Amino acid sequence: MAYIGQGPSLVIWDWNGTLQDDAAYVYECGVQRIFKTYGLPCPTIDEYKDEVKADFMLFYHGHGIPPEVTAEDLNKIMYAGFKEKGSPAPVFPDALEAVAQTRRLGYLCALVSGYSSSKLVEAVRRNGFERHLSPVIGDVRDKPAAFREVMAKHGAAPELTFVVGDTTEDAEAAREVGATPFICPRGFHTRHKIESLYGAVPRLIVIATLRELLCYLP
Repeated sequence: MAYIGQGPSLVIWDWNGTLQDDAAYVYECGVQRIFKTYGLPCPTIDEYKDEVKADFMLFYHGHGIPPEVTAEDLNKIMYAGFKEKGSPAPVFPDALEAVAQTRRLGYLCALVSGYSSSKLVEAVRRNGFERHLSPVIGDVRDKPAAFREVMAKHGAAPELTFVVGDTTEDAEAAREVGATPFICPRGFHTRHKIESLYGAVPRLIVIATLRELLCYLP
């Protein structure tokens, strides 16, 4: 296994699909419910993970959801499913310890997510991450811009920064700011989809678990 000699000073974490184990939860409470609402056959969870992008409406419209249907319409259906479920998705078993250990090793840790800011702050607090992550930034639509903001805040150079995520967008955003992406394919994108970026994202490292990330830190 290759090791990074001089580890980066800043770790930028993603939430959904990276620290929170919510891909299957979203599929069950949201995706299946949405297609049922519109009387359409629902893609499998693997098809969903292979095709969904940050602009998730491309996935839904591509599978027959009427073009006049908006993201707000679908979010209402999804949130009703979450409410019916009654409990939030859990975090991955190794998530809190991975973040805490990264901090113990002396790295600065931030959280950048497209998740609703208010829900993100509550989830971070509820799961015990609050004292390890700063800043916590939600409602992000431009991850490279958010990464640059966090890097500037902490004075972290690109070569001393890495991003931990679960999607191709996380990897591409890391590449855009010069950071090293560590992508764990147990969230919203499949390993096949992520590994298709080899070459296009030369410094991409795919990890099976967040514990494996710790093997790369000195």
